[in-house]
Amino acid sequence: MRIAVLSDPNNFHTQKWALALQAAGAEVVVMSYERYAGTELQAVQLLPPIGSPGNYSYLDYLRGGKVLQKALQEHQIDVLNPLNITPFGVWAEQSGFHPTVACAFGADILEYPPREAMHRLAIGRLWESTRIQPTWSTRLQSGIKRRYYRKKVASALAFADLVTGDNQFLVDCMREWFGLPNAKLEVLRWGVEPDLFEATADALQALRDQFGIKPGQKVVLSPRGAKPIYQTDIILDAFEQVLASGRTDTVFIQLGAGYAVAPAIAAKCNALSATYPQFRFVAESLPRTQLHALWQLVDLFVSAPVYDGYSAALAEGRYVGAVPVVNDIPAHRELILHDVNGWITQPFDGQQLARDLETLLQDCKLYRARYAPLNRAWIMEHSLMAVNADRFLQLVASRLFSSSKNARNS
Repeated sequence: MRIAVLSDPNNFHTQKWALALQAAGAEVVVMSYERYAGTELQAVQLLPPIGSPGNYSYLDYLRGGKVLQKALQEHQIDVLNPLNITPFGVWAEQSGFHPTVACAFGADILEYPPREAMHRLAIGRLWESTRIQPTWSTRLQSGIKRRYYRKKVASALAFADLVTGDNQFLVDCMREWFGLPNAKLEVLRWGVEPDLFEATADALQALRDQFGIKPGQKVVLSPRGAKPIYQTDIILDAFEQVLASGRTDTVFIQLGAGYAVAPAIAAKCNALSATYPQFRFVAESLPRTQLHALWQLVDLFVSAPVYDGYSAALAEGRYVGAVPVVNDIPAHRELILHDVNGWITQPFDGQQLARDLETLLQDCKLYRARYAPLNRAWIMEHSLMAVNADRFLQLVASRLFSSSKNARNS
């Protein structure tokens, strides 16, 4: 089975998925307007019909159907697999190719609710937000864009032959907000790759040296990025309160995860770094091997987006046995029971989070011993990347591919 994955080939999640599909037996070609900087994947860079490589816009996805259609024919693709309903699912629709199996993850659905639910969106904490307090013009533009893009998302969902969502809440929203039938929807979580978490003693010591982690010190990690959507400002506020209390037995690490850093959050990180020797900020994306090794040193981590699909960071932290601290959103209610296999901070504000961190750090070994076995067992049963990539291929073969022998001519 030859699968064209539509996504940025340089994206960490794209690489994980494409390599997992290859390992499961598929032939995979990643297609996008971006030039692939690596060597592990077969990637094809397409020429934007309006813009140019490295300088293109949403219009290039809307007008790029023929460009994509031609590439799919040239590479004899059997199945088209856009990752994210917009822009890649929209682009897939323009090509007219079937079967198309689209994967939804979070912002591509949850930022486009029906009109009656739009008030629930925190405008300053959307995926692209850089200011927690948006201007009136930003609010106006955001409302107009959401209504326009919602129509495109609805059309792309209707076009796809099968749509997977990486948690139940996402699937429910696609059914309730966009009217997709259950027969067209599947929950398909991705997951962890256990082999990547193996690290030598020398590699772990090098990380301790890099992050200044002394013997006996605990590590608290904020892994998701320094964007308003992740409520990083609240997390940093809590970190500051704990550090200001005089705690020196813990290192606090804030990752940028390769995303753009909101200016106010960058200023806060710099101020904390200058004031507290136990605070670390890494703006750039860590190499995969280094990030997986870092998880081995983490005792507790905070993941608190305003909405979420199935978080890779949450899965990885649970796999290694670190204590998950999360906010109260539907995505987390699917996975975490308070003080059973993790900790739900409610309300999620700096003061309450600081109190919860102090509580957990006081008896960190005890909480880890209680939560870790439950989390590891769940991940091994439900959230292994190899297993879910194989399940994806089985879904396609059993539900779509058998009746789509003429896909190459669609």
